[in-house]
Amino acid sequence: MSKKNTAATIATIIVAVLAIATTLFLLYQTSQQQIQENQYNYVPSDEVNEEMNMNAVTLIKNNCEVFRIYLQYGLPHQAEPYNNVPEDGYYTVKSENYKTFSDIETLVNSTFVEKEAKRILTNINGDDVAVYAEETDDDGNKGIGLDIKMVDENGRFKAIAYDYTWSNAKFTLHPKSNTECDITVELNPAEETSSADTSSGSESGNTKKITANMLKVNGQWRLQKLVY
Repeated sequence: MSKKNTAATIATIIVAVLAIATTLFLLYQTSQQQIQENQYNYVPSDEVNEEMNMNAVTLIKNNCEVFRIYLQYGLPHQAEPYNNVPEDGYYTVKSENYKTFSDIETLVNSTFVEKEAKRILTNINGDDVAVYAEETDDDGNKGIGLDIKMVDENGRFKAIAYDYTWSNAKFTLHPKSNTECDITVELNPAEETSSADTSSGSESGNTKKITANMLKVNGQWRLQKLVY
């Protein structure tokens, strides 16, 4: 009889311990959730808030443009006669918006911090290949060259697989200080862009949220990383 009582007591203790552990775990989860919800507790002045908003609009737009020309679509390039491979290793870019390599450099350098800008310009794919470089034609005119490694056998830009669109993207600012601000960007699936309810965003459950970090460096706002 005493053995049964002992077993019952042990069982009760085990259940009690499990209950305490469960309670502590739930309290931990709640605590972590509260920390996460309250991590953006800095409230900027109206002036700083306006400054952040204006720069965020420009930087996110530029981030999208850099993503498109470096990873998604590339810049239009001119095919070689008889579809030969360029002897100098670069296809000649023909673009209405980007005439020289300095045009691309200006876009990248005005959008990202120095370290990230250098990575994008020289080694964005991690293979030590600069997607674009300065090119000089026979008449001495400077233009843009597209590395042959970025063009497939069909003459098309080697784009990464990407299932989301930046059209109608929504973003939210989360100021952290006078010189730092996170930007949450919500993207819609590409196949849903033509849908009438695209603007509803998260209702589909397939949206993608990414976070960019905006820093004020030497008086200028820049993104810390390219996001997509």
